[in-house]
Amino acid sequence: MGGGSLDRAWSGVEQWLGVMAPASWAALRPPADPAAIARAQEETGAEFPDQLVRLFELHDGADHTEAGAFFPGEARLLSVQEATVLTRRLSGSIDSDEVLGVWWHPQWIPFSANHDGASCCFVDARPGPGYGKVGYFFMESGGECGRWDSLASFTENLADAVENVTKLRGYVPFVKDDALSWD
Repeated sequence: MGGGSLDRAWSGVEQWLGVMAPASWAALRPPADPAAIARAQEETGAEFPDQLVRLFELHDGADHTEAGAFFPGEARLLSVQEATVLTRRLSGSIDSDEVLGVWWHPQWIPFSANHDGASCCFVDARPGPGYGKVGYFFMESGGECGRWDSLASFTENLADAVENVTKLRGYVPFVKDDALSWD
């Protein structure tokens, strides 16, 4: 899936937010600076999959507000800088080769995280068959790769969940005070 399929899926999410959860829609930040995206790739040592680059080109994260935490698990869309900082922080916690790629990997690039980064969704930027797949990380148990085949697939599931009020990662969406939330 290329950037076009992500654009279609993300457009559905944004349209829904604009109508049903305008406070969350307003929390989306402007696009990231292309130089910041290039710098993040250099700093992490990872070649970001096209869909992750495209997501940052659409929005450089969401505001640090309750309305901005509109992903399941009270997670927020991260900026390029926040993704880089969280990648470095989690990578610095790896204390042995046994946990590399099981608990965390330096080429797993988070794109959404809860308030303290203890849980996040990430895109696998390691070369190989998992490249571009989306996984989920929880501090207590580590990473789970390949939960979605791509960022577009994750975003399609997000759009489906909000449009049809169905579960995503075990959470059901609802709107409170013009903001998307999950129960």
